[in-house]
Amino acid sequence: MEWKNAKIFIIVLLSVLNVVLLGLNYRRHQENTLTPNQEKAVFQVLSQNGISLYTDLQTKFSPMKKISLSIPVYSKDELKRMFFDGEDTTVTVENTEVEKIIIKSKTKVLTMKGNRGRLVFPSGTANHQKLDKNIAKQDAEKFMQSLGSKLGSFEFGNITKTEEGFVVEYFGKYKGDLVFANAYRITITEKGITSADFPFFYPSGYTGEKKDICFSDEALFTFMKEYRKLEEKKPVTITKMELGYDFLEQEELTQDSVVKLLPCYRIYIMGQEKPYIINAYTNEMISN
Repeated sequence: MEWKNAKIFIIVLLSVLNVVLLGLNYRRHQENTLTPNQEKAVFQVLSQNGISLYTDLQTKFSPMKKISLSIPVYSKDELKRMFFDGEDTTVTVENTEVEKIIIKSKTKVLTMKGNRGRLVFPSGTANHQKLDKNIAKQDAEKFMQSLGSKLGSFEFGNITKTEEGFVVEYFGKYKGDLVFANAYRITITEKGITSADFPFFYPSGYTGEKKDICFSDEALFTFMKEYRKLEEKKPVTITKMELGYDFLEQEELTQDSVVKLLPCYRIYIMGQEKPYIINAYTNEMISN
């Protein structure tokens, strides 16, 4: 009889604990979620201040760690395999403060200096009689597919109109997180792809403790305040907002460097190529 009562007590106790844990998890979920009313308020406040918002907002905000970034050791043969696919090439090495490697074929020129690379197609890759955004995206997608998984995982990030054509950005991905610092910038004109600029490094893991990040509405209000200081009452349209990892400041890396990337929001506005960057830990604008 006593054992039966003890079992009942244990079952009841476990049930109560489960209810408490479910309640705590629900509360934590609610605390890290932007509510529909908050979303509506964001649109209203921005609109009242001359800022139009044409993008979906992120609504869930789990604490985030930093990401460690390292530069891989690469050889001339590896670079040829990655970018030239069996073409005949010539290689030049310039021993400056940071070694520069230049690899040329009949169709392209690759310049690697430290962690920075630039691939140039002097004659272009196509002959577009009429260039539009869709054609530019298709050219960029084919180029990224030609690299395959040699340089890690990437996804389409952004496309910007320029005087000559378009610039298409592909961002690296690490375990589902966007890595803005690891981006291909592909320039496309009526001649097709004319150049691709890229960093040469890889995320080596998450580091440090998870920290709370600001919500997307808080980041937008910071943008509004700082933008108004710069542009006064000029109307502006936000076309895209994303959360990922970036440098606090762009910098040159050496092969023994390890750099930590921070969670950041990128806010793109119509008519400007460069985004505004908000530190997601501190909710401070870093740069444009």
